[in-house]
Amino acid sequence: MEQKELERSEKSVLLDDILNSVPEETVSSGVEEPNENSGDNIPDQNQNASAESDTEAAEDAEKLPNADESSDGRDENTAEQDSEEFDGEEDEDYDDYEEEVPKKRKKKKRGHGHIIFGLLFSVVIISVSILAAVFILKCSKEFLAIGKSDIELVVDIPMNSSTLDIAEQLYSEGIISDPKLFRLFSKFKGADGTYIAGTHTLSPKMDYNTLIEELQAEAENQRETADVIFPEGITLFEAAQRLEEKNVCSADEFIKVFNAGGFGFDFEEKVRISSLKFYKMEGYFFPDTYQFYVEEDPRVVAKKIYKNFDARVTPDLYGRMKDLDMELEDVLTLASVIQAEAPDTKNMKMVASVFFNRLNNPDEYPLLQSDPTTNYVEEVIKPNIQFKSEAMFKAYDTYQGAGLPPGPICNPGLDAINAVLYPAETDYFYFCSNLETGEFFYAETLDEHNQNLIEAGLV
Repeated sequence: MEQKELERSEKSVLLDDILNSVPEETVSSGVEEPNENSGDNIPDQNQNASAESDTEAAEDAEKLPNADESSDGRDENTAEQDSEEFDGEEDEDYDDYEEEVPKKRKKKKRGHGHIIFGLLFSVVIISVSILAAVFILKCSKEFLAIGKSDIELVVDIPMNSSTLDIAEQLYSEGIISDPKLFRLFSKFKGADGTYIAGTHTLSPKMDYNTLIEELQAEAENQRETADVIFPEGITLFEAAQRLEEKNVCSADEFIKVFNAGGFGFDFEEKVRISSLKFYKMEGYFFPDTYQFYVEEDPRVVAKKIYKNFDARVTPDLYGRMKDLDMELEDVLTLASVIQAEAPDTKNMKMVASVFFNRLNNPDEYPLLQSDPTTNYVEEVIKPNIQFKSEAMFKAYDTYQGAGLPPGPICNPGLDAINAVLYPAETDYFYFCSNLETGEFFYAETLDEHNQNLIEAGLV
């Protein structure tokens, strides 16, 4: 569930990317303003330092003896030593002087930052332009309905529906791909509040202008409807016949469209593809009471049934399948056999335990031996198959083929599905029932089973 919703949000994500790609403006130049008192109140340190130096130099000159006097009575080593000491003292005073003199502030060289910033800004501008172009292109394709299906769908707009309600309904029916864009276009056209409730024939191929015009037009005359009941355990062939009897659509056309699928539901990806399967989508026609228009498009009928199945098989059920390490196809297949064998919830769970016990002991019990699987071969597959396939016949007949059939043999209801997911815990490997009373008999051994057959009036 997830591809259509991703497509739905793609344009919004693109718009967010465009907005997030714009860099923030620089709020400061980095230049500090001078202090108000920086000029007159600060003394000239260079001048003071120079005056002090001149005074000290004069005093030192007076203290120093002349050259002749200093040389008398001294050897060269003493003179050199005095000279070194003097030089050291002079260096210290010089160093102190250097520290007192403030250094001039060096001017910072301008780097290449402004060039790099310019390049980055250009890249951002180009990126934003590209994203904007892609966004506009996608929106244009949506507005103009480019590349969409030309199928016609009958849409009933309820009374007092807002533009938001209508947009969501058009999206759920597959007419539009983005409710937000439709609402935006509707507001731009000033069409909000002008839509007329009732029945409208629409198509995904219609551009937004045409859609709005159709929704503003007078609703069509109410079409004749037909309520069709599909009980638990009905086969796909039988369901198609009922649709044709009610003048909803052709049975052959419906079976063709229903097996083709392609309506975008997540469960379609879980359907097993096998050359041994007869009807690809047997088991996915959820039993229920449906209302259809007379002479309806088979795809509209099929999609409505798909949508109901998708809603009934909840995430909780999928979670339980995962816990049991079972695939949806296997659950539906076993549920279809149980649906055909047992009439009520209690016995469904008991029969489920028998089949699980056999499936978990394939060496001792390789065959499920269920009569309804044989009946499906004889009553459904053989009369309707174009080319005879002994391999298919054997695979579906659980008296000949090991394990589960290649696919469901009917369309189970929720009770049968839950019986597979939550079976009873027993040690039974056999069961039978009295066809007149409906009473069920269960056995752990073959001898017990043979005795039950007698009690059930089957032998």
